[in-house]
Amino acid sequence: MATIRRALAASFCAVLLSGAAPAFAQDEVQTFNAFALAAANGTIVRAAEKQLVVVGTLAGPFFVETDEGPVPSGQVTCAASVRIDRATARQTGSGACTFTAQDGATAWGEWDCAGYELVGCRGTFKLNGGTARLAGATGEGTMIWRPAAHEMKKQLDGSTLDSASGILLWRNFKIKTK
Repeated sequence: MATIRRALAASFCAVLLSGAAPAFAQDEVQTFNAFALAAANGTIVRAAEKQLVVVGTLAGPFFVETDEGPVPSGQVTCAASVRIDRATARQTGSGACTFTAQDGATAWGEWDCAGYELVGCRGTFKLNGGTARLAGATGEGTMIWRPAAHEMKKQLDGSTLDSASGILLWRNFKIKTK
């Protein structure tokens, strides 16, 4: 029974975020897992002798996981500010994301995370609104960033342009629509 409920919840969320649902139960909390294949671009600025700040964006296609495999559900774009301590390799970050479903409805939220340089970070994502059929949507879950590859280019002003690819994961994400 729990497997059927999980499959229905995942299917519901996939349809909800992809824009294919004509109607759904409001004020009902749904839990699901999702991911995005993201390209990250930003600028690295030295903040102290062993402190770096990376400011950039992550963007890519967004998928909701179901028992039948991932379902394409739109696009996600996130702004990020990450502070890296080069002495310990620890990092902390925060930012915001906008999800755009295939029908144009949007949802947005904020996140924070902690982790290690080149390994990624884990934290909390809080959904706090949206447009169209996602207006008033709220939710919360774990967000994880795992970089796969980095390319850095030193600039004349001392900053470094950084591009990376990786995966953004949302785990045990609970969403409620109004």
